[in-house]
Amino acid sequence: MSLMEYKFSKLDTKNHKLIQETADLYCNIWKEPPWNEYFWTVAQVIEDINKEMKRLNALGFLALTRFGNVVGFTWGYEVSKKDMAIISGTNALDYLFGGEKRFFYIDELGVARNFRREGIGRRLSEHIIASDHNHANIRHIILRTDVQAKAARNLYSKLGFKDLEIEDKEHPDRTYWLLEMI
Repeated sequence: MSLMEYKFSKLDTKNHKLIQETADLYCNIWKEPPWNEYFWTVAQVIEDINKEMKRLNALGFLALTRFGNVVGFTWGYEVSKKDMAIISGTNALDYLFGGEKRFFYIDELGVARNFRREGIGRRLSEHIIASDHNHANIRHIILRTDVQAKAARNLYSKLGFKDLEIEDKEHPDRTYWLLEMI
């Protein structure tokens, strides 16, 4: 499929079919290396999506084929210094939160294996970055990814994110990245 055949839709937690497909895809993606997270269940992911989309300034997007099947997703929400300490398991990111700075945390980005290298991850990322910027006037975006996730790290670098080289306490092979849109 060409990129032009995909549509991007705002994540709607009331659309049970799409949430189910997203949760199925999520479970499959995170089983792959370097994540190797076999513990996720569809029910847990659906519960997590519903919880995360209730957070402050939460946004999410899906990439759909022309037949309406989910092939990619991203979502995130506004975080405080305290939220980031809980997420990362460390206070190492506290220095970022000086002054009136507000941060958006991109919690998830995933694309189905058969649809990778078609620009879907980039377009999903661009959607959430642009929507976040316009939606809540937040100019600082943070995320984390695995040091072995070469494609993700390359994408984030091309989008202007900088690796802070701060490791996640629970997952020391994952580092935090920052995009400042000033």
